[in-house]
Amino acid sequence: MSLIVLTHTFATLFMVGVIWLVQIVHYPLYHHIHPQSFPDYEVQHVNKITLVVAPVMFIEATTALLLVVRAPSSIPLWARLLGLALVIVIWVATLALNVPQHNQLSYQFDRAVLDQMIASN
Repeated sequence: MSLIVLTHTFATLFMVGVIWLVQIVHYPLYHHIHPQSFPDYEVQHVNKITLVVAPVMFIEATTALLLVVRAPSSIPLWARLLGLALVIVIWVATLALNVPQHNQLSYQFDRAVLDQMIASN
């Protein structure tokens, strides 16, 4: 198996694990943070989680693109294109939905925004 395939697989599985941890454990615990403390907590969360996920997201996106142009012929082109499309959808959803939600919560606790964030994650 090529290094690109292994790297992409690792990055994708890592991100799946992070998302499930955040979805099942971390975000539901947001409901227990005092509203006055919430904006500071949210800013710290965003800063720290970005250090964990941003490099891996870039690796995942880069390797998804590399898989389209340089993957072993044993992987069908449609599968490589689908993989790249899914990574693009994830990035668009993150930038269009989750980043604005985190930004709103960084200024003021809003239960409706928090619930939307959890649902859209």
